[in-house]
Amino acid sequence: MQISSYLVQIVLIAGILLVNLFPNLLLVGIGLFAVTTLFSVVTLPVEFDASKRALAWLDSAGITYKKEHDQAKDALWWAAMTYVVAAVSSVVILLQYIMIYMGARSRD
Repeated sequence: MQISSYLVQIVLIAGILLVNLFPNLLLVGIGLFAVTTLFSVVTLPVEFDASKRALAWLDSAGITYKKEHDQAKDALWWAAMTYVVAAVSSVVILLQYIMIYMGARSRD
């Protein structure tokens, strides 16, 4: 996933810089970025479930006491929220690239 995200960024930057010569390159980059965005949104429930299962495991294994349990719950919640922030930012960036493409198309 990291390699494909890196390659998508290269295609998008090349598409923006060469939008007048190769307008479809930006469109290809947008399509590829949309796939990575979809992946980040689809994995959100998996991340929340993983946090929930980790908390249940901590309970069943008797690793944490009440105060530690609450702190672990809080830490796992905020860890899952980092994925929400990543998904939201990916959607916003995708919209930004779409607007760049639409602006370049309207100039033609």
